[in-house]
Amino acid sequence: MKLMFDFKTTYDPRAREFIINTPSCNTHSGFFPAQYQRDQSRGPRIYSTDKRCRWHICPNIRIADCGHKIGLNGVDNGRIWFDDVRIPRENLLNSVADVSPDGEYLSAIKDPDQRFAAFLAPLTAGRINIAVSAIYSAKIGLAIAIRYALSRQAFSIAPNQPEVLLLDYPSHQRRLLPLLAKTLAPLNSYCKRKDFGT
Repeated sequence: MKLMFDFKTTYDPRAREFIINTPSCNTHSGFFPAQYQRDQSRGPRIYSTDKRCRWHICPNIRIADCGHKIGLNGVDNGRIWFDDVRIPRENLLNSVADVSPDGEYLSAIKDPDQRFAAFLAPLTAGRINIAVSAIYSAKIGLAIAIRYALSRQAFSIAPNQPEVLLLDYPSHQRRLLPLLAKTLAPLNSYCKRKDFGT
């Protein structure tokens, strides 16, 4: 996932609000702006904010539709821009780090790399599941193709001989078996990771 580090939030301790700015377009459904505390980047954070107020776009927010996603027309992708949008401090989803009312950055995880990893950890399972769904789709297609190749006969080697199964032809094997190996290898790896809980 590309995280846009020119997509920034800064904290205003007097108003106890975050100010969100997007210099360039954001193409993500959720937004992960880099949080700045006293001109120092603290890495990306997740915030909750409304983009619509009674069916109208909220002030200082612009949105645009990206159109259909190839193969996933039910998934809606869009762009969103924030121009000095203010949200309450409480809208920071703070499982990894928080900001005190006076603007002090607080986190139990001191190492920035470990904090970044903890922030992204919930997204990892979703990304793995997308890949596994693709693998299962390929597995179903290959199962159909291989079953058909094991039942369909075409041409005989000699007159008055039974016809040969499609899968007995080397050209058919060269088409299907490498794809079968490519499908089963990652699936095996995924199952091992799932069993060990990693």
